[in-house]
Amino acid sequence: MELNEILDWHLRHYPLLQADDIYKLIYQGVFGPGHLGTEIDVLRRQLNEELRQRSGCFAVEELEPVDPEGLLVRVNLGAVAGSPVRQERLIMALVRTGRDFVPAPEQLGPRVASAVNWCQKNLPGQASALARRIRDKWGVPVHSEIYRRVYQPAYRVIFAHLWQP
Repeated sequence: MELNEILDWHLRHYPLLQADDIYKLIYQGVFGPGHLGTEIDVLRRQLNEELRQRSGCFAVEELEPVDPEGLLVRVNLGAVAGSPVRQERLIMALVRTGRDFVPAPEQLGPRVASAVNWCQKNLPGQASALARRIRDKWGVPVHSEIYRRVYQPAYRVIFAHLWQP
């Protein structure tokens, strides 16, 4: 799936998508879930806490595309809520992805530039904001306030081949 197709998918599902959200998506596709670590007990505790706090507020789609190579997906936590077996499967997939995924920081700039071009056609008000993200060399990104408030994102990024619905 091309980056433009991934962005089209996200815009269809999240029409209030902002530059911060696009940058976060691209960042995840380049760096994977490494910032979460690979300690099983820590990951399990974080997942359980997030599931407890969310109490049923989850995206409709189980999987979301993340990167043009198709290596990574977002697994929405609604896919595992209420199922200890699926939760454990997600933890194991997260550990394996965090351990084995090789970040490709050299892809960040070109992917953001491509997304800026996409924004000029699809979300013109977000193009310059997205271009600033790469110029300002932001660290680990966060979703925009409106995205968090409206969509309440709750997911984990893992290798696609580890999660077949």
